[in-house]
Amino acid sequence: MLQAIISPAKQMQTAQDAFEPQGIPPFPRETERLHSALLDIERIEGAHGLQNLWSVSDRLLVSCLDALRAFTPVTDVDNLCIPDIARHASPAIMSYHGIQYQSMAPSVMRASELRWLQSHLWILSGLYGCVRPFDAVMPYRLEMGAKLVVDDKRDLYAFWGDRLAHAIASNGNATAVVNLASVEYARAVLPHIDSEATVITCIFGEELRHGKPVQRANASKKARGSMVRWMAEHAVEDVRQLPAFDIGYRYAPALSSEDTLIFLNNAASF
Repeated sequence: MLQAIISPAKQMQTAQDAFEPQGIPPFPRETERLHSALLDIERIEGAHGLQNLWSVSDRLLVSCLDALRAFTPVTDVDNLCIPDIARHASPAIMSYHGIQYQSMAPSVMRASELRWLQSHLWILSGLYGCVRPFDAVMPYRLEMGAKLVVDDKRDLYAFWGDRLAHAIASNGNATAVVNLASVEYARAVLPHIDSEATVITCIFGEELRHGKPVQRANASKKARGSMVRWMAEHAVEDVRQLPAFDIGYRYAPALSSEDTLIFLNNAASF
């Protein structure tokens, strides 16, 4: 089965208006360990230690600390019935609130499209590892590239190892992985994907410069969200369908390769 991976968003919200979580992320004990490590930093180094780890301003530090202290690791789905936990938890796809997720607009998707997301999409996360769209998450701050030393692991890439790839693309779960994640997050998965699985990375360029696509961060995030929405609308099951994506971009076959699909902004000439 085709599986797509995307990055999380730094901006989060607790969204409980219309949708309830359907489960918990696959690595509750690992999340609990990482949360404990963050609390240890605050205890030993104070808020300044976390500010350095998170690379946030003084203003953002306050909200990040509030989220850390309100966070409760959920190790069992039954925990979601506890009022103090239920109040802070909501489905991942509704909780992340960045450009990519606004472009995806899951809150106005049809039921069939949401079902496609749940069975085909993984959201990567520094704290949770990887989550399905309707797994329960709480607001947090921890990017995959953070230099958090846990036990004998030098950073989160070493901490997660091959766990995420095994969850996403093992035991027949995926014959193809569509990479719509940033480099920072894709690095936690792609090096560990089984060689028998097909990996397709989609790149969205705004123009050509010296024959190569020029990517811009915000535009790429918006395009990735649009592609996820398009995939759900068309119930995509085969990577051969991907070149048909045409929302603001068009496929550039001359620039693409077997494992990398290039899409250029409609305003670009090539």
